[in-house]
Amino acid sequence: MDFNFRKKMIDDLFESVGQTIGIRVFVIIFERALWKTELKYDEANLIRVSEDGVDVQELSKIEPDRAILVLTEFLNNIIDTLVQLVGKEVVKQLTQVRANFIVEDVAV
Repeated sequence: MDFNFRKKMIDDLFESVGQTIGIRVFVIIFERALWKTELKYDEANLIRVSEDGVDVQELSKIEPDRAILVLTEFLNNIIDTLVQLVGKEVVKQLTQVRANFIVEDVAV
């Protein structure tokens, strides 16, 4: 899985789950996931979250493998936060096929 695939997953989550639970609530979830990611990767501060979506364009300025690590951590933190709030089964239903492989790996 590459950078663009991870970005698409984040965009898909933002759109589909955001519509289900409300975009403002989902922005808060994304902001928490971003904060958790920044604790591990300083480069995560290049990610921008707003009600319009997630902008990861600045990550393309860093080493590609490192950018993928940051995006993967961010994606995992989004899923982890959702699982903590609503449970694994609800997250699976909300994300359907898109993020199931990640949800399977989340330990709660």
